[in-house]
Amino acid sequence: MLPFQKILRDPAMWSLILLNLLFIYEFKDDPRKYTSIIWLYWCQSVLIGVFNFLDMITLKNIDVSELNISGRPATSKKAKGCLPLFFLFHYGMFHVGYFIFLLVDFKLSDTNFTYLKWALGGVLLQQVIHFTQNKIKYSSLPQNIGRMFFIPYLRIVPMHLTILLPKFLGWTPALTFLILKTVFDVLGQLITTKYYWSKEEVKPEGYI
Repeated sequence: MLPFQKILRDPAMWSLILLNLLFIYEFKDDPRKYTSIIWLYWCQSVLIGVFNFLDMITLKNIDVSELNISGRPATSKKAKGCLPLFFLFHYGMFHVGYFIFLLVDFKLSDTNFTYLKWALGGVLLQQVIHFTQNKIKYSSLPQNIGRMFFIPYLRIVPMHLTILLPKFLGWTPALTFLILKTVFDVLGQLITTKYYWSKEEVKPEGYI
């Protein structure tokens, strides 16, 4: 199956696109929801890391052929024991610092928590779909846990820039952020979803 066909048939991709279009529509009706959307994105970014951590600690077949720990070739047991926890700490500290940074311009008191609750539920559902697909599809294949450490950063760093660019370049911040976020969100999904670009076509029973 061609990559384009895989993308068109992927419910995780479609749910991601629909969620972002919904966020743009909601902002159009109420620009004050911009602060809520900023915090929603922070929560989405945290969830990406949480599910990546769960993915790492539940790996059954780990590829450590190119991985060194403390200057020595890593074993599967040591890699699975060290890297997920280090990722959780590193990713967590990044988001704690970013949380403090965002508080300066986007106060939690300005957030519509009812809107945030329902939107976050949609984001969580999309992450569950994506996580489940990956687990079913690649449960028996060796995974490069070192590469998995960096994948969330490839996904979130360009998108975090969409918060900063409008502010520093003087653009209309809210709508610019939402459009750029959608673009980078989709690009991130394309880049970090191995299934789209792999040539193997085996589909285990139960694949979504």
